Amino acid sequence: MMKNLKLLIILLVVPLFLFSFSNCGGTQEVQEKKSLTQNPPFKIAEAYYQNWVAGVKDGGSGTNVHITFNEMNSDVIIQNIYFRNQILEAKGNINEPSKYVGYLKNDAQRDVIMDADPMKEAQNTPTKTFPFELENNQVVVEYWFGGKKNYYKISNLSQKEMIPYPQANPHE
Repeated sequence: MMKNLKLLIILLVVPLFLFSFSNCGGTQEVQEKKSLTQNPPFKIAEAYYQNWVAGVKDGGSGTNVHITFNEMNSDVIIQNIYFRNQILEAKGNINEPSKYVGYLKNDAQRDVIMDADPMKEAQNTPTKTFPFELENNQVVVEYWFGGKKNYYKISNLSQKEMIPYPQANPHE
């Protein structure tokens, strides 16, 4: 009887003990602030953001972040733009390979699913902590260089006049 009780305690305590260490590495990335590069392998020719609003009901609104590079090392791959607590994919321009744009659409607040069924609640995406503290006129560019992910902060983005898109295409 005593032998069975010891075995039962060991079977309960050991997995609990091991499980307590299993998540230690996972929280490291959340707590870690990403370090910024001081001398990137490129120069910024121009960086600005521009708000826009659709001319149709429910057409939405947003902000486009434009960055033009010059003197960029050919091995640099621009990946993302961090702006206003959002991570935007940096989209290049085929005709002008030194220009990149990140598109931020102002979506309506996403509903959180609260349900007695845990499978329905599992559809909620957890909020991620944003790795940088930025002012409204600052961005961080994420890029690959030398087989390594790097980050460079651009301060004092200028703001260009808002683009009010027309209600309909005049040529239709």
